[in-house]
Amino acid sequence: MNNKVIVGTLVGAILLFGWQTLSWTSLGIHDEALKFSANQDSIIQFLERNISTPGQYLIPTVPPGSSETEMEAQSKIWEGRPWAIITFHDYRKVDMFTPVLKGMLIAILSVLMVNLVIRQLRKTKFLPVFATTLSFGLVSFFFVWYNNNIWFNTPWSVLWGELVDSVMGWSLCGAWLGLWYSRK
Repeated sequence: MNNKVIVGTLVGAILLFGWQTLSWTSLGIHDEALKFSANQDSIIQFLERNISTPGQYLIPTVPPGSSETEMEAQSKIWEGRPWAIITFHDYRKVDMFTPVLKGMLIAILSVLMVNLVIRQLRKTKFLPVFATTLSFGLVSFFFVWYNNNIWFNTPWSVLWGELVDSVMGWSLCGAWLGLWYSRK
């Protein structure tokens, strides 16, 4: 791997990770994504009594192994009623170091993959590099976040921040890589 890829990756990852840090903290872009409930203590106690294994739960749903007939019958009963997706953890550990480290490593890996694709471009001028980089962010948003909206009705209060992050974070990274690769 040459210096162009190494420097491009490290600076791009810092820009991408830095944008996400700002968007989740001082910019408040994700403020509406996670809602507060004044009944949170009662809800947690109820969940602790009724869920024994950490995981993600779709409520209501049929038990594993249910027949298609059972699923269809239950779907008719549940139509028009409330439902929830719950991510349950049985233990909360306040630890910023591990998520920050993992987040930075994922940013490095993601930008490295972009750099490896950019190296295959015939022209490494600003616009093709920028567009290629931004495409990675948009593909990630559409395939992961928007698909969750399609299948699980993930609210736009959640999607909005993810869309802004995808466009802004990858645009910053793309602008940097566009300038970096178009340099002689």
